[in-house]
Amino acid sequence: MPRKKIIQIILGLVLVLVLGIGGYLRSQVIVNPAHWGETMGTGYSIKITGKVKQSKLQELTRSIDDRLAEINRQMSTWDPESEISRFNHSDSLEPFECSDGFVEVVRRALELSESTGGAFDPTLQPLLNLWGFGSEADGQRVPTDAEIAAIRETIGWRMLTVEGRALRKAEPGLSLALGAIAKGYGVDALAKILKDAGFENWFVEIGGEVLVRGLNPDGVPWKIGIQFPTTNPMDQSLQGIVHLTEGAIATSGDYRNYVRENDEIYSHILDPRSGRAVRSDTASVSVMAANCMDADGIATALFVLGADEGIAWVEGETGVEAMFLLRDDDGQIIERFSSGFQKATRYNPAL
Repeated sequence: MPRKKIIQIILGLVLVLVLGIGGYLRSQVIVNPAHWGETMGTGYSIKITGKVKQSKLQELTRSIDDRLAEINRQMSTWDPESEISRFNHSDSLEPFECSDGFVEVVRRALELSESTGGAFDPTLQPLLNLWGFGSEADGQRVPTDAEIAAIRETIGWRMLTVEGRALRKAEPGLSLALGAIAKGYGVDALAKILKDAGFENWFVEIGGEVLVRGLNPDGVPWKIGIQFPTTNPMDQSLQGIVHLTEGAIATSGDYRNYVRENDEIYSHILDPRSGRAVRSDTASVSVMAANCMDADGIATALFVLGADEGIAWVEGETGVEAMFLLRDDDGQIIERFSSGFQKATRYNPAL
């Protein structure tokens, strides 16, 4: 065979080998990967900007799934073997040893309870069950004043203390519901996994509570929609959009989970101070904070407080901003902001 022909064959084989290796390497890299699933009775999603090796993504996914399973094992009232369920079903007044994560969430919940004058309260599980919103409810209904008064004897954040890595109840019937803060904690936990793995641009969301860092795949701040408050589950229209490169957004509203009785709507958000569903002109509250656990819990507390008292509370805090969506007498939505919300979030109305 002529030497020239041999060289051509060798060069051809080398080219095929190079192209094959290049194709293989490209197949091992995912551009702008996303991961999603179900947790805490809702959905979650994660987005990362940039290229990620498939092997690293698989390792990341395992870490995420393991962390979410751990959080559910700690704080899901739907799991009868979880830490929170075992605490709730115990009538002992002795210290109850629990995990660091569970203690961290309860401690922060009690801090919010104190700072908001009881507008936030992690001990509402019996009351949520009474209204039909809890994990052990028999059905949704509007309870009587006498029923509410009886349950209120067994709840109250002041009857719960944190002692090191233990919780202690002062009332045997006291039990916890952390749904108003645990999703935010879960978001923060997943974000820590991403940060520890060296990622700089990402989006983490659980049940609509969001924490972001850096830029999205288009090279601009992450865009987070604020939903228009409507009881129509098919209507997914937005009230507005915030733009963030760092921080959390969480929203509490009365328009998705409620009891309807005699053409009246009773929100799943209960006022711990009265034991009754919050009924006011507030349709939703969106909170921006440095971490999602705070944003999640504060949004619930502000919904209970209402716009006037709630915005006054926000103005006394550092690194927290809020937007209230209020219904006027004609049912139209009015926006009210804390002094720094629009600037901090670059908020744009969508309507």
